[in-house]
Amino acid sequence: MKVVGNLVAGEEIKAFLNSWDEVLCQLNIEKIAEYCAADVSFFDASCQMQGLMSYQKMWEFYSDYFREGLKVFRREVVIHTDEHLAFVHCYSMVDQMSGVPTPGNSWCRSSMGLRKAKGKWRIVHQHVSVPVDLVTHQSKPIHF
Repeated sequence: MKVVGNLVAGEEIKAFLNSWDEVLCQLNIEKIAEYCAADVSFFDASCQMQGLMSYQKMWEFYSDYFREGLKVFRREVVIHTDEHLAFVHCYSMVDQMSGVPTPGNSWCRSSMGLRKAKGKWRIVHQHVSVPVDLVTHQSKPIHF
């Protein structure tokens, strides 16, 4: 992981991401909410939403796809920080903890904006996407 800016805040964001990844893989909706600002927004190729309740409902929708033994994998992580704001961009994928790739699973482009208030970092914006061929309108999987 590369940190640009405030190194102390960068270490806090690294710890935040580790905790966030664990909560996300458990798909604990209440704990997920604790990591987000009330006005959190989320964008991906198929939808966009605003507010914590909408964000929670989105994760509830994914509950059928989450199972035991998952892990968030990240590549090329860059964290830009100052004392109160952070921006993270990377490639990410949720897959089996073993690291054995699930057929058909692809890396996503991910970005996350965070704000620190009352001593705690919270997600204010998240964007997850895969590239799309503009001619065929088909997704173009990312593989490393």
